[in-house]
Amino acid sequence: MLVLLLLGCTRFTATPLDGCAALFSDLQRDTQARQDAQYHRLPNVAGLRSDRLLAALGRTAQSPQQRRAWLERLAERDAEANQIEIAQLPAASRQAWASETQQTALNACRSAEVARIAADPQAFARAVEAAQVPDDYRDWARAAGLYPLFDGVFRTGIAAWQQAARQATAPADSPHWLSYRPLRPPTDATSAALHNDTLGLPQANADQLSALFARHAPRLQIEQASRSDRIGSPYFRTDGARDFNPQQPRLYQHTSWSLLAGRWHLQLVYQLWFSQRPKPHALDLYGGELDGLLWRVTLDPQGNALLYDSIHPCGCWHSFYLPADSPLQFRQPATAEARLAKRLAFTGDQAPTLWLSAGEHRLDWVDARRSAYPAQLYQRTSLDQLRQLPHPQGQRSLYASDGLVPGTERLERWLLWPSGVVSPGAMRQWGRHATAFIGRAQFDDPHLLERYFSVP
Repeated sequence: MLVLLLLGCTRFTATPLDGCAALFSDLQRDTQARQDAQYHRLPNVAGLRSDRLLAALGRTAQSPQQRRAWLERLAERDAEANQIEIAQLPAASRQAWASETQQTALNACRSAEVARIAADPQAFARAVEAAQVPDDYRDWARAAGLYPLFDGVFRTGIAAWQQAARQATAPADSPHWLSYRPLRPPTDATSAALHNDTLGLPQANADQLSALFARHAPRLQIEQASRSDRIGSPYFRTDGARDFNPQQPRLYQHTSWSLLAGRWHLQLVYQLWFSQRPKPHALDLYGGELDGLLWRVTLDPQGNALLYDSIHPCGCWHSFYLPADSPLQFRQPATAEARLAKRLAFTGDQAPTLWLSAGEHRLDWVDARRSAYPAQLYQRTSLDQLRQLPHPQGQRSLYASDGLVPGTERLERWLLWPSGVVSPGAMRQWGRHATAFIGRAQFDDPHLLERYFSVP
């Protein structure tokens, strides 16, 4: 029997039969206030977590190899989240849970759970159902807020914004725009094809992925009206308060995958931050702390951009942009929220330039022009860094356990709560971006793009 010393005084027997559930229960209890919201914890299953990608892949895992690979990724998600949660504990608890003994026991329990479920078809079927991720909508809010009565209001507001966006014209380059470009220019991309893994996802090796992120990293043109129109990095000060450093301009990057016409595509995600969306007056609905943009590049098998789309970190203003040579055709589903879709004037083998307005940080224009004026340099780093920022007490996540960034609430939440979206306007963690006020949509849903695009 393996005896584990937990938190200096509590002992557990870490065996698959009688100890793992207790071990993970105690870990969850101790990390409750610092739960990482990026993944979904499988109910009644110790040591496994899912996301919407894995939820979709579980339903198509047929062979024993695929089923085991799928379960192992659930275990990897849990181990990743546990490390982030443990790093935020008080020193004594953090040291106890991070010890080699404890980590060995947790990993042994995950391995035992993977083996148990992989060997039992009924248990696997139950795990697939448990891995389905709830959406970020509150049914009670839609019921209590008489959601059907607000449908027309939501549609009118969305249509007005999209009409204005369609009428936008190319901005004139001038010193009034602050330019940013990547610190590291693109290197010669490797011509090696991406390989499909056991679950059918196209994967790039480390060198390929680095080259792809560099190749598609956008240039930025940001209209200037105040200090809040400079990108930067959130951080925690020595007193533990959150702050923002515009002297460290960064784009945070992440990978995801999407289905289009039954085929999986690798996606590159870039996220930038501003210190705030300034409020022109006290009753402004949309202003508040932190603002930003997520820019996503869906790749074709050759590593060129097949599709771009963007949202703000609140999940708002979802828009599509098609490279000139993309074969995709946009179609607006009758029952889904209307989306803006533009065909661009450049091809998918070029990095775009994004033109953002002052104050609102609205994405007004996308092209491939390069400014004639000097550019500031930005660094690229992993989006996961925001889940484990340095803090005087160790580490802290930018996000709370509900996936929202504390202190970024907007007044619009008091008007838009009948949509069912939790705190409309607040900044959100990856995996928690509800993007529709009409119907339901999640930015990380691998089936989302298939609703709007077809291949002739």
